[in-house]
Amino acid sequence: MKAKYIVLVLALASVFSACSRDEENLFDKSAAERAQAALDNANEILTAPANGWEMIYFANPDSRGYNIIVTFDKNGKVTATTKNVMIEYADGNGTKKELLVRNAPANAIVTDSSTWEVINDYGPIMTFNTYNNVLHAWADPRDNGDALLGDYEFLILHADANYVKLKGKKQSAYYYLYPLETGVTAAQYFSEVEAMDKRLFGNGNLLHIQANSEEYMLYNGSSGIFMLAGLGESPNEEEPETYPVATMRNGLQFMNSPRALGDVRYTLTGDKMESNASSIFAAPAAAYITEHIEMAAGSWSVDTTNINDSSAHVIQKINATLKATYTKNKKNASVKSLTFKKTSKGLVVVFSYYGSSSKATTDMNYLFNIATEGNSVKITYNGPADENAQKTINAFPDIEVLLKTLDGSFDAIATDAINPSNGIKITNKSHSELWFSIQG
Repeated sequence: MKAKYIVLVLALASVFSACSRDEENLFDKSAAERAQAALDNANEILTAPANGWEMIYFANPDSRGYNIIVTFDKNGKVTATTKNVMIEYADGNGTKKELLVRNAPANAIVTDSSTWEVINDYGPIMTFNTYNNVLHAWADPRDNGDALLGDYEFLILHADANYVKLKGKKQSAYYYLYPLETGVTAAQYFSEVEAMDKRLFGNGNLLHIQANSEEYMLYNGSSGIFMLAGLGESPNEEEPETYPVATMRNGLQFMNSPRALGDVRYTLTGDKMESNASSIFAAPAAAYITEHIEMAAGSWSVDTTNINDSSAHVIQKINATLKATYTKNKKNASVKSLTFKKTSKGLVVVFSYYGSSSKATTDMNYLFNIATEGNSVKITYNGPADENAQKTINAFPDIEVLLKTLDGSFDAIATDAINPSNGIKITNKSHSELWFSIQG
């Protein structure tokens, strides 16, 4: 019996001895050595790009993203460049607006240098440890003690040659760095960011986001904060589901992934912006027209300077009649605009014209219906919305002739499929010579 116990004790001793050896071999360096290796690796990565990094800076989890170019050198110097924008923050008297960098002109490209280092604080921390007019502007307390609630110390969550992900030490927002291509100047960079922003949001935009079989709606990205809702739904007004976003040179960067639908960076490819697992796109032009009106409370303006010859001729006749009627304003009396919009009376076209005054316009509403039919849109004119609109037609009959040129089944082609609000050409399916263009 004793022999069995001796064998068991020896066996257990052998097991514990083996575990001990495994634990000893688990790390070939001490904790201090591993921490230093992490710091050295971060320093090596951050100083590697010759043209610096494109930094997407979210001041806090509820802030839009801003664009900065940052360059790190091995001597502890950091150079940061941004476009001096107008910011808003709350103080004791409400919302206050002022320039991000107070001592520089509006829209100027501002550059400042200071010091940086990577330190160990339960993990590698990147800190901008002397004041920088660009990098510290978001963390500047301003007049209210808070301002934009930004950070200047960041936990390094991920770092390799392709991108760096940071987390603000105080505010817990996420920040992203991507290598900036050699030869791209600051002026070129910010010009391209602004061009992309104008393209995506210049006339507003209503977008879809899809991952596998799930599809959602994205609203109001031009504010820098997307609101998300289910397909065909409007955002919850009281507690909207929001996602901060920044415009990049070739797409969008979210602070965090909308409903965990994949990566946070979306690159524009053709008619879509795509990440590793999901895509963002606008509805086809015909569907987008009604979607924009019904879901985004948007309006569409007919470009009366870019319209078919028949309608242009009618507009000329209306202008001549207006000038003859309003003799005191004969020079300026004219058609101002035609606008599709939704009102309490339903969908109308607002016919706006200059009459007795060259500064004030008169608006009359005329009822329409718009329905999507596959890749086409059916527009139906239903008559004046009220007595005043009828009296205006009685006085200027050619107005109704013009409105009827908007009636029919039309093919709809967007000038830019990623944002149809920038312009859609509407062509009558039965009479191709009858066409007009609209903008959101």
